[in-house]
Amino acid sequence: MAVRGKGRAAGREVPKQSAGNEALQALKRLFDVDFIYEWATLLLIPAYAISTVFRSQIIVIYAILFVLKVWKDGYRKCGLELVFVIAILGLAASYIGSWQSEVLKNVFQVAKIICLPILMSQYRPVRGLEGKLAIVFTGLAVYGVARMQLAPLVTGYAMDRPYCFSDFFMHSSVIAFSGYLFFLVMLIRREGWKWKALSALNVILFTYLIVLHNVRASYLAFMVITPLVLLLEFRRQALIGIGSLCLCAVVLTLGLHMLRPELAGNTVARVRSIVDTGHGSNQGRLVIWKKALQVFAGDPVNGIGYRCFNRRHVVLGNTEREPDFWHAHNEFLQLLAETGLVGVVAWLAFKLRLLLLFFRERRQAIGAFMMYLLLAFEIHNIFECYIYERIIYIYIFVLFGLGVNQVLGTRRAEQEAVR
Repeated sequence: MAVRGKGRAAGREVPKQSAGNEALQALKRLFDVDFIYEWATLLLIPAYAISTVFRSQIIVIYAILFVLKVWKDGYRKCGLELVFVIAILGLAASYIGSWQSEVLKNVFQVAKIICLPILMSQYRPVRGLEGKLAIVFTGLAVYGVARMQLAPLVTGYAMDRPYCFSDFFMHSSVIAFSGYLFFLVMLIRREGWKWKALSALNVILFTYLIVLHNVRASYLAFMVITPLVLLLEFRRQALIGIGSLCLCAVVLTLGLHMLRPELAGNTVARVRSIVDTGHGSNQGRLVIWKKALQVFAGDPVNGIGYRCFNRRHVVLGNTEREPDFWHAHNEFLQLLAETGLVGVVAWLAFKLRLLLLFFRERRQAIGAFMMYLLLAFEIHNIFECYIYERIIYIYIFVLFGLGVNQVLGTRRAEQEAVR
């Protein structure tokens, strides 16, 4: 017979919570942190792509949500914690010898960015994430095409570089590439004619935006990652997929040549310039890359100090290329010069661990998309050093954080179901 009374269970008195504990629990229930996280992320992605005024606020938002989530439900490991600490310590080791306080300040700034996947892995996975991201990226595609028509040129040193997202200059090509990759994966993975039609349309729109950006790093990533996606996704049917892609490329190229012959010619010339050492910007990069290797040879262990390879700290010795010298235009060489082998090995350990996580979860469409996005981003970093400028790094790591949360959350749900 059940014992009567609210305060009794199995014949024993259940201790009542104090008024303070009850108030604390009520306050915790007041905040549905998972709901706030979901909509904050889905709104921040397009908002940040349109305007970078949220640059620092994004870190603050996720830090606050992280504290609320851990306070409410406790901390959940994601497997990136150790390599994150190693990466930050590797960069911070460059302070030894340089003894410049700005080094530690700059390391802290990049730590706030790359910890986003750890902060964002705490929450409940977003339901129907693929569909919601499709809406977000479709909106960015439409906005990008409209923006190109209204304001096709930036000002200043990059006035010859078209753009579609304000304040991003040629870095917005990475945003365009992320949308292209998402819909390319969805085109292959998702069933149903509506998904196929929407994905195919967006692949065309984002490809058009990539072409309009005229950024060689995106062209190179396009030529490397697209066949890789087809090879891994179609497997035995890879030749059919690549053949179909080539056929579509020929049709689109002919159409582009008929509608915009000047753009088609510029695109071909830009692709050829990737391997043209006589090209102006390539000549400048070769000068800066050579200097980076010289600086690395002088301090091979821990470098000259993180974010110290610039004209403020290093004499390039080439007056013609001096105006272009504010970083190495290559993330790997930049870190070699600034942090030495210690920093590079630590940094690559973090990147490889993140890649391994997405590789293991590539059966999920989101996991596959994130894996290809990380590879494409590293190809972009051959020509640029986004870690130095930070704008696009925040955007990319918000996406990586969303991906880590999704693949780990799905894995946890499957493990709990088995139990």
